Amino acid sequence: MRTVRFRVTGPEDPVQALLKRIGALDDIDRVEEVADNGAHLREDSSSLDLPDDVGRSDFHDIEVHALSDAVALAVMREVERSARDFGLVAEFVDEF
Repeated sequence: MRTVRFRVTGPEDPVQALLKRIGALDDIDRVEEVADNGAHLREDSSSLDLPDDVGRSDFHDIEVHALSDAVALAVMREVERSARDFGLVAEFVDEF
């Protein structure tokens, strides 16, 4: 089994749509958000109410368990395609 880990940044609804697309792929054991990070704002007061902070984009740490390397590659391609379609940012990582 191969684990694909990635972080997605963006609003909740498009992220959930991305997760549904991934979950619909064949030979996926599970798709799981491993941490509910909520809205992330800088902690320094100099960034309060800046446009980047007001948008309240969330980031989500996602793990997908694929049954083979070929399926893991398909997952990565779908993440990239869906992120582009939904206006999200996706970053693949080795660990969170």
